[in-house]
Amino acid sequence: MIRMEPRLVQTQRQQLVLTQKMQQAIHILQLSKVELDQYIQQELESNPVLEQALKAEAPEPAAEASEAAAGDNEESFDLDEYLDQWGLGRKEGADFSRNADLARRREFYQDSITKEESLSAHLLAQLRMAIEDPRALSIGESIIGDINEKGYFVGSLEAIAADAQAPLEQVEEALRLIQGFEPAGVGARNVSECLLLQIAVEFPDNEELKTLVSEHLEALERRQIPKIAKAMKISPERVEELYVLLAKLNPWPGYEYTASPPQYIAPDVVVEKNEDEEYEVYLVDERAPGLRISPDYRKLARDGGTPKETRQYVRDRVESARWLIRNIEQRQHTILRVAKAIVEVQREFLDKGVEFIRPLTLQEIADKVGIHEATVSRTTRGKYIQTPQGLFELKYFFSPGLRRDTGEEQSSKSIMSHIRKIVDTEDKQQPLSDQKIADLLKAEGLNIARRTVTKYREALRIPAASMRKAY
Repeated sequence: MIRMEPRLVQTQRQQLVLTQKMQQAIHILQLSKVELDQYIQQELESNPVLEQALKAEAPEPAAEASEAAAGDNEESFDLDEYLDQWGLGRKEGADFSRNADLARRREFYQDSITKEESLSAHLLAQLRMAIEDPRALSIGESIIGDINEKGYFVGSLEAIAADAQAPLEQVEEALRLIQGFEPAGVGARNVSECLLLQIAVEFPDNEELKTLVSEHLEALERRQIPKIAKAMKISPERVEELYVLLAKLNPWPGYEYTASPPQYIAPDVVVEKNEDEEYEVYLVDERAPGLRISPDYRKLARDGGTPKETRQYVRDRVESARWLIRNIEQRQHTILRVAKAIVEVQREFLDKGVEFIRPLTLQEIADKVGIHEATVSRTTRGKYIQTPQGLFELKYFFSPGLRRDTGEEQSSKSIMSHIRKIVDTEDKQQPLSDQKIADLLKAEGLNIARRTVTKYREALRIPAASMRKAY
């Protein structure tokens, strides 16, 4: 007989618990340079004992920052040792890269930035200059309200006519008026109409181009050049000439006003060659952002006349600042160590270019530096390095490899670069199929399947051979 009754049972179990300081260390390591600056600004605003050191002043050494924290015997926290002990990152776990408050602040700052004139505002300004009649103006505003970010009219003329209690002809006339506004092609209901509106402005006398767009646009997308040439009774070469003209037009005219502003990238690490032909690696901000603990608060914490509650509050704030400074210094040190290890492995890439990049894994760098693989992953997230070959994310240098007949491994990025070079130098009238590219690579000692060539070609956004053929 089973007895159902409440009982108290005492058990022991081992559980991973991350303190707030440990979470901060992991979070700071993952931040990009811009995110770190924003995070530090947030800490400066919330912690009164923390100050930003002037350039002429030395930032606060992490070891000396503990002076004001009297009676503090807490052991120092080593992030690498901690990650090695618990294997953090090898299993799915908590995501410490998310900071809700920081995300809200960043979103507020971005939304507060003055933007260029929107597409709808641009169209409404033209509409109010072209129309004075209030009823026609209202119809035009309804039409503009149904123009999407690409510049296409996606509404219903019948619905607008019913809402405005106006004849359909008047609504159609308003749409034609708007289709004459800038940017050319705006207000179109499909790609064909959009291109025809632009042709009427850019190439008004080119009847062949109008016929190509109105009757053969789908075939042109499939590169069926001979079929189009036969239907239009012109040569394939003439179809190619028309295609070149068509490529000058914009199928999404609205993006001129709705495109996001460019995002600028600031490198964390720079690699330069010195006079001895050796590569030097250094952080862009060697000791920045410089932080220190306010001397006034130090004095306040030591002053015996300070009320106990106040002194305890100051000591707590000093302890928080001390850990922030320590974690930032550890972040900088870890980034530099990982970057130096990558440069040591990828020296041939720095000398000769992407075709000579070596296959590399996170574990190889982890073993080389003496830290955990998860730490390498966090360190390379969102960090950029300026090299003689250009600006790259640190993660760029990690890629699997394929083995050559000689036994040497070649990086997938190197192979992709080689495929790009083969396609760029091929005869465009007889472009190479994926199988022929695979055969060329095999002749060079690299056994690679056709499907792998196809995968790499698609990753490079290179069209298939039939789409690359020129006449």
